[in-house]
Amino acid sequence: MARFFCFGGAHFDRTARCKTTFLSGASNPVAVTSSLGGAALNTAFNLKRLDGDVSLISILGDDAAGESVARAMSSLGLARDGLIFRAHQATATYTAILDREGSLVAGLADMDIYEDVLAAECLEALNALPHVPKAGDYAFLDCNLPEVVLADLTEGLGCLGVKIAVAAISPAKLRRLVSSMDRIDFLFCNIAELAALTAQDISDDAALSESAKHISSERNLTLFVTRGAKGVKLFDRGTPGDYPAAAAEVIDVNGAGDAFAAGTLSALARQRTLAQAIFLGQAAAALTLEISGSTTPGLSWDALQARLSKA
Repeated sequence: MARFFCFGGAHFDRTARCKTTFLSGASNPVAVTSSLGGAALNTAFNLKRLDGDVSLISILGDDAAGESVARAMSSLGLARDGLIFRAHQATATYTAILDREGSLVAGLADMDIYEDVLAAECLEALNALPHVPKAGDYAFLDCNLPEVVLADLTEGLGCLGVKIAVAAISPAKLRRLVSSMDRIDFLFCNIAELAALTAQDISDDAALSESAKHISSERNLTLFVTRGAKGVKLFDRGTPGDYPAAAAEVIDVNGAGDAFAAGTLSALARQRTLAQAIFLGQAAAALTLEISGSTTPGLSWDALQARLSKA
């Protein structure tokens, strides 16, 4: 069975959900919740709950928040060996402001701790793990990491025959991936992130398809464009596919994209077809949408199968 190695964000998520219709430039009554977050951490937790052999390589502050992240990893059975602790720096935080329906209004990211991490530090943490990557394993990287680190990691992991998946994180951060695009196998992004990557105005489905098909075929990669309630557009090395979203009663959108990535990659590692993997990823996303928090403790293969049986 393939192993998974997740590199990138591990921090605290705070979610402020409006109790009434959101008003820009005004005070809005909200309900605030906190949970662990970060694309790499969320994906690692989801993969672990789906019976994956998972390691997480991330950077934490030498503070109470960082120790809370490490304790949560230990409680789930994830080794702490891949963690890099930074003295005199704060663990990263992300604050999501949601409207009354649970859709994202704005995201506020305090991620300075990731900006000066070195590829050598990540590789040292990787070598401290009980197992190192080999051909056929999967690496999941998020674009919280600096451009040079993404470039060095994708080059090194690619030379080993590891399958490389990347999460965009934001339109600005996805630009960090430009020099590494030829070395990745899977890219997860939304429409705004795709527009930033291609420097195109994506105003309708035709423009989306043209931009995504071009970059997928030119870079020889599998591209998943997530569109919220409209589902997922797939471009597998240029070949398109359209997958409607799984029905869900949305409570919190935070973490749904990471759940989709984890469910999809876990299924691919189990030799499922790409179409089957997407349906399982969408089931994972739907389960996450229906809880408050970035990951759902109830995620499992049985839960995914049960969710699909309702479709």
